[in-house]
Amino acid sequence: MREIAQIIGFFGIAANLLIYQQKTQNRVLLFKLISDIIWAAHYFLLGAFSGAAVACIGILRESVFMISKKNREKWLVLFVCIAVGSAFLTWKNVFSLFPAAASVLSVVSFWQNKAKNTRLLAFPISLCMGIYSVTSGSLSGFVNEVLTVSSSAIGLFRERKFK
Repeated sequence: MREIAQIIGFFGIAANLLIYQQKTQNRVLLFKLISDIIWAAHYFLLGAFSGAAVACIGILRESVFMISKKNREKWLVLFVCIAVGSAFLTWKNVFSLFPAAASVLSVVSFWQNKAKNTRLLAFPISLCMGIYSVTSGSLSGFVNEVLTVSSSAIGLFRERKFK
């Protein structure tokens, strides 16, 4: 089962590499949605339920942010509360807090209307999920976070260079 989870995780990596290269926030959200579907399956198969929970929260979050342009502040507060609650509902050890922290930062990140801010917040998000991935046995998750930071940095560089 762990091998299947890692293979699925490598498909998640492919989706994530494309997120921060998108030019519009809606395209960033679309690729993040696809990514979260894959990562939910990955972490669930590993039995890493804190990671699976925040990926599922992400699926809902991106769907709402893509569809609803109204009441964005209310959605922000709701998704932050859900993310914090997920840490308690899926508590295994102190590392269960890391996906929740990453999810809170992701809510703020994808709530933004600027792709640049989303790219900047990728760094602390990846730190949290990278630590969680190592402690939950997710090799593909850790590789993903290293590549996500690299992809985000390239996106930031590309944006700055072409302005």
